[in-house]
Amino acid sequence: MNIIYVSTCCSQNKLTELSEKGYFKGIVCAQKYHLLMMQGLCENLDGDVLAVSAVPTNRQWTKKLLFKNSSEKDGKLSFFYSGFINYPILRQLSLYLNTLRIIKKYCKKYKDCVIVCDILNQSIATAARKAGEKCKVPVIGIVTDVPGACVGNVNKDSSRNPVSAFISKYSKESMLNYDGYLLLTKAMNELVNPHNKPYVVIEGHSDIGMSTSENLIENKSSPNVIMYAGGVSKVYGIEMLVNAFKKINPDNWELHIYGKGDYDKELSERSKTEDKIKFGGLLPNSEIVDKQIKAALLVNPRPTDKEYVKYSFPSKTLECMVSGTPLITTALPGMPKEYNDYVYIFDKETEDGFADTLKKVMSLDKEEIHSKGISAKEFALKEKNNVTQAKKFTEFLVDICIK
Repeated sequence: MNIIYVSTCCSQNKLTELSEKGYFKGIVCAQKYHLLMMQGLCENLDGDVLAVSAVPTNRQWTKKLLFKNSSEKDGKLSFFYSGFINYPILRQLSLYLNTLRIIKKYCKKYKDCVIVCDILNQSIATAARKAGEKCKVPVIGIVTDVPGACVGNVNKDSSRNPVSAFISKYSKESMLNYDGYLLLTKAMNELVNPHNKPYVVIEGHSDIGMSTSENLIENKSSPNVIMYAGGVSKVYGIEMLVNAFKKINPDNWELHIYGKGDYDKELSERSKTEDKIKFGGLLPNSEIVDKQIKAALLVNPRPTDKEYVKYSFPSKTLECMVSGTPLITTALPGMPKEYNDYVYIFDKETEDGFADTLKKVMSLDKEEIHSKGISAKEFALKEKNNVTQAKKFTEFLVDICIK
């Protein structure tokens, strides 16, 4: 079996090039998710994995008008980047046409293939579905966020913008038109799969390459660091976390936060006057991983009372676990119960509740805390690495093709 994997994912070299030129200024969690999945699929297939990708840039980041078709080989992966005109409407149309042409070409080349598609970019997702229909090839949608039910839609009223309203309506309708689904949580199935198409739930995956990294207690940062990396937005509980840490004001501990979002400017100002709170902005993922290994504790304060939370499983959960540094997290509804033995859970989702849990964990013996993190790493590497999770996905795809 061969897989045509349609997304906005680039090779690591390509992403570095785009970042250095200022063409890419986004958060890399989606890039990392899809790249690790494709690498895992390569290890489980006798056939090829072809990555048909839209370069993740836009008019806000660069005024460069023309991006030409290009390709590259990255290990076992072959990348084909769809060319496009970087201008509103023309961008979507040119991406659709070029992506459709590339997918149809390889559907005809391979007798035994399946199209796997990130549903969140409508231009390339529509091309994938059209190509599948024309070539009679199954198209499987990967749903990492549910359109209209993700954090980006909280507090937004798309009805005020006719274009946004149309895109939102089209996204919700089009996500129903796949032959099967990879979902991050079972709750997603209620929204995206009313026609009871085949689906598989795979909440995420850790990087098997982290098996060679060491997390040693003697290499930890001093003062001790509690670290968060991800969206720096109030809706993610970041302000509540900062206030909770300030209430504790612990000796020989600092709170380090990395990322961007609607709270980053205010946080940057606070960090200038509150010396135990450090804000580092957006950093390359390789630097984030290094800092996670050196931190004493990692934290994810995402509130669980919002509707969108049950439709998501933050990729940072497994990224934190596989670093070997213990994680304190809220009891996310999309997190399987088997994870609970390997993480610390906030008792209450309030400033006082956060403060109480932080104090309790920080008071534990250093060796006990470190041992918790190492157990989490062993679990993430053994049970949830990208090769193991891709095997589960591969078996699902084989069943789809047989049917």
